[in-house]
Amino acid sequence: MARSQMKQIIARFKGTARKSFEDLRRALDERYCWKCPQRSTRENIGCREADAWIRLRSALEEELRAHLAETLGKDRLDLVLLRMRDRECTGDLKIIRRRQEYLVVRDSVSGIRIGHEVLLGPNVLRVERIEGVRIITDQGAHPIHEIEGRVLGRIGPRHHLYREIKEMEE
Repeated sequence: MARSQMKQIIARFKGTARKSFEDLRRALDERYCWKCPQRSTRENIGCREADAWIRLRSALEEELRAHLAETLGKDRLDLVLLRMRDRECTGDLKIIRRRQEYLVVRDSVSGIRIGHEVLLGPNVLRVERIEGVRIITDQGAHPIHEIEGRVLGRIGPRHHLYREIKEMEE
């Protein structure tokens, strides 16, 4: 019973989302009809469609966040967002250039402990404490779901792989 009910709810949402997308795209037609420098090729490049998609996705995420914050509270919302982050993470390794060094970052937040370095935006922060769904660093408390990954290593100019990575980048 619950499975068929979920399918019905999702199907109804899909229909509503499709109608909202088409309505928004028509409204954006006024915005792009004469201002867009790609007026003659706009059907091929999809500027209205991309704009409508981005606006609807951000409106949906904003509404869901607000609803969950009201019903669950801020800490539980952070826990839900952390669970979503865990499901999206692949655990892949990335090499990120930062100033005069490269950072080896694992795209995962699982296993973070005190003393580990994490990447949060452009900053590398050292974890001082973990309190529930937040890490505490010298720059304050941060929700774990905002962390981009754990820094596994740094490759600087004296590292034996530095030159090879730099050559691959160029």
